[in-house]
Amino acid sequence: MIFHSYEYILFLLTVLLVYWALPRREQNLLLLAASYLFYGWVHAWFLWLILCSTVTDYLCGLGMARYPQKKKALLLVSLAMNLGLLGLFKYFGFFVENVIAILEILGLPTFSNTLHILLPVGISFYTFQTLSYTIDIYRGTLKPRRNLLDFALFVAFFPQLVAGPIERAKRLLPQIEQNRTLSPAAARDATFLILWGFFKKLVIADNVARYANEAFLLEQPSFYLIWAGVFAFSIQIFADFSAYTDIARGSARLLGFQLMPNFNHPYMARSPADFWKRWHMSLSYWIRDYVYIPLGGSRGGAIRNSTALLVTFLLCGLWHGASWNYVIWGAYHGVLILSFRLVGGLLPDSLSKIRLLTPLRILFMFILTNIGWMIFREVDAFYLIRYLTTSPFGVSDFELHAGLFIFYKTFLFSLPIWIHALYARLRGPLFGNRSRPVVAINLLASMVMILGMLTLKHAQAFDFIYFQF
Repeated sequence: MIFHSYEYILFLLTVLLVYWALPRREQNLLLLAASYLFYGWVHAWFLWLILCSTVTDYLCGLGMARYPQKKKALLLVSLAMNLGLLGLFKYFGFFVENVIAILEILGLPTFSNTLHILLPVGISFYTFQTLSYTIDIYRGTLKPRRNLLDFALFVAFFPQLVAGPIERAKRLLPQIEQNRTLSPAAARDATFLILWGFFKKLVIADNVARYANEAFLLEQPSFYLIWAGVFAFSIQIFADFSAYTDIARGSARLLGFQLMPNFNHPYMARSPADFWKRWHMSLSYWIRDYVYIPLGGSRGGAIRNSTALLVTFLLCGLWHGASWNYVIWGAYHGVLILSFRLVGGLLPDSLSKIRLLTPLRILFMFILTNIGWMIFREVDAFYLIRYLTTSPFGVSDFELHAGLFIFYKTFLFSLPIWIHALYARLRGPLFGNRSRPVVAINLLASMVMILGMLTLKHAQAFDFIYFQF
């Protein structure tokens, strides 16, 4: 089941009507059943994977408490089960293809890959989520849960099951275990969040997706066409992914839950490190706590720190997909962070405090981010090199005008995103803690968004991009 469908709206309204008439335990039972229905709506066999992860980590958690001397072995069981399933369904084909390629280079006999495995939607997200549970128990920062119902709901909670945010057990499990309430203000904010998510997906992301797809389908696009397409994709992927997060957070809030924010205006970042504090924050913090810090983090010398950072970003890229362009994309961002650290250490500290340079820093970082999105979007190495080396000179007037047209249309569709970022920055200084002006602005914005969805909604509804990860 997908968020931007009439089925989901009917599903959510039905769940809400029954949910708030029940006590907490029955609420959790209803949510678990609803979550399994939501996830198994198209492919019911996907549920077996969630069940395997749920039962394995539930038993491993209890085992660590009962047999502390076997904690490490039980953690390895959890890691093997979860990462084994993830590796089989997401990376097995990638591994086989690369083995075949190496054999061909070496002139050795090869074989044909006839096994095609369907990638379960959201497996990367809920695998990381449930792994946080067993790792935290192993570290002694979390106590195992004996209530299987509550733990199963933590793994399969439908608002954020498919594309996050990746919640930690320490944050989500206590909310599952306590009574929940819904105030009129929370319901109002949740409804606005869902509307904003629908608007970003149906009006912004799906409309600019057409321009990005057309640019990347061209065999020999000009400099202006391909980079206008990259700009369109940068808006598409942000609007698309953050839309899912907003609908997820809004849906959860209507159920009395608070999910963590996943985005904080990432295109306003001033540096690569700042970008990763704003983009896909739940993944950034997960990889920091469970990969980067265990590898050494900022401890040790510069070589160890740089190695840990690069390995972390290589794994971050690989998490996104079984393709070398994602690995290169991760390495690109790792090198950017190291480069900014090196250059920043050579420049005077006073330079970073000059406010007049802030717009230039944001623009420069946005350009670097778009180069990264070029790597992320193009899976064919031949075309990627061609796109990155395309010359801006010798372009026909038609290609120039076509590129400018795509850039202009994308900018128009993205205006609400930039306005929202500006409003978020000015809201505090303008209104402080006064709620009435904020409510009035949100009501007006809601009316505009509804009108926009009725008139500007793209005829073709695209799947959420992060479903494939």
